[in-house]
Amino acid sequence: MATAKRTLSLKTRSTAPTKKAAPRAKRSAKGGNPSAASSKSEKTMRNRGITSNMRIMEYQDHTLDINYKNNRRLSDTKLADDWAKEFPNSSCMQRRETKIVRGVRTLYNKGRHRSGVGIPARLSVPYDDKGQPIQKQSKKSDSKAA
Repeated sequence: MATAKRTLSLKTRSTAPTKKAAPRAKRSAKGGNPSAASSKSEKTMRNRGITSNMRIMEYQDHTLDINYKNNRRLSDTKLADDWAKEFPNSSCMQRRETKIVRGVRTLYNKGRHRSGVGIPARLSVPYDDKGQPIQKQSKKSDSKAA
């Protein structure tokens, strides 16, 4: 089957001057007044910790990182309460669910909670209310005990 050759066509720029758009002022959430835009917007500061000034994921990683210390061993319920107190404006943290803590711990231990941080040197383990590590029950040992 014969194929027709295609010729290449080059696009050339026109020499006519182009009109550049004037830079637009930043808009703020305060009624759309560009002059009311502040350097730190309310949205940026909304999810900052009230005592730590850290973002949510940064604070979660920090608390899981120091949770191994003897004077700090918090259970998942207490961690959820701590996160809710630190971030009172976050509706997600106000739910105080332990499944959120378990999910964050799983991602933290895999090194996938925050980008660029990597797997921690000390993995986070859950603690009970007395500060003792919770041992996972394996499915094999449960079936042998029954």
